[in-house]
Amino acid sequence: MLFGGTNPLYGKTLGYVTKDIAAPMISFHLWNGTEPGSDSSWPPDREAPLLLAVRCGDGPLADRFTFTPEGQRRRPEIA
Repeated sequence: MLFGGTNPLYGKTLGYVTKDIAAPMISFHLWNGTEPGSDSSWPPDREAPLLLAVRCGDGPLADRFTFTPEGQRRRPEIA
């Protein structure tokens, strides 16, 4: 399943399920760029969205959500 609209300015989430209904859904959180005029380049200089994070299973988000190295690098710093 694809969650999110068709506007490339907004991230999307790709949900993956198997035939086994007891298996958890895996969610891939994707990002394709930033809005025009920001510090980053637009349009993106890549052909495919970046994978920023993955979530698998039920439970607290902090226990199931993992940033990829690229997602970790792009996280804003907390002041």
